[in-house]
Amino acid sequence: MMNFSDLDITTQGINFSVQPTYRFGSKRNLSSPHCYVSNETLGELGTRRNCKGNLPEEIFRQLEREITGTAERLSHAVGAGKPLVLRYGNFIVMDD
Repeated sequence: MMNFSDLDITTQGINFSVQPTYRFGSKRNLSSPHCYVSNETLGELGTRRNCKGNLPEEIFRQLEREITGTAERLSHAVGAGKPLVLRYGNFIVMDD
């Protein structure tokens, strides 16, 4: 899990970084990509996941493992130095 200081909370969303990992012992070092998730996306996820919090940061904290896991998987497709923007469609949501 991230520390509170790892997040950059803005009025439009939350910026954070993830460290991509590789399976099977590959030791390639990548820089931690910068990721962004908007308050709108967090609101949609929070509604679909029945989160108890209303504030974007509360929703992020409750779904942190899913959000950062999705960001780690998607970071493999992002070019170096480019920010990764997470959208609602990046998450698997049942009954959509």
